[in-house]
Amino acid sequence: MKTLTIAVLAGAVSLGLWSLAAQEVPDVDPVVSNSIPARAAGHSYTVSNVVANTACLAERGNPISSRSARFDAGADCDAVWPGLSKARTWTSNGDGTVVVADAQGEAILTVVDGDGLAYEAVEPADAMITMISAD
Repeated sequence: MKTLTIAVLAGAVSLGLWSLAAQEVPDVDPVVSNSIPARAAGHSYTVSNVVANTACLAERGNPISSRSARFDAGADCDAVWPGLSKARTWTSNGDGTVVVADAQGEAILTVVDGDGLAYEAVEPADAMITMISAD
């Protein structure tokens, strides 16, 4: 009789522990459906030339090094600044300036962190260009 009582108690404890374990919520959703696209690591900017009264949309994309990221500007950006559509990299110099360069590494614009989420061109000196966050 003692053995039967111990077996019944052990069964009850096991059943109780099993029911507690079944109620746990997993830390990670095990179903991946790709129904919601992942947000790109990029950041969009409205690039404006106040002298020419033109604007376009450009994007700083995924990082390619600790200081650089991909940069993409459409063909319409050439109306904002000549050659801007050829820009491929966004490189932070660590001093508050950023160089937007072509595929060969030649600087097209050098911008400095301005007010809020904006950048202002400092090189070439005659570039009256601003980049304002569009996100």
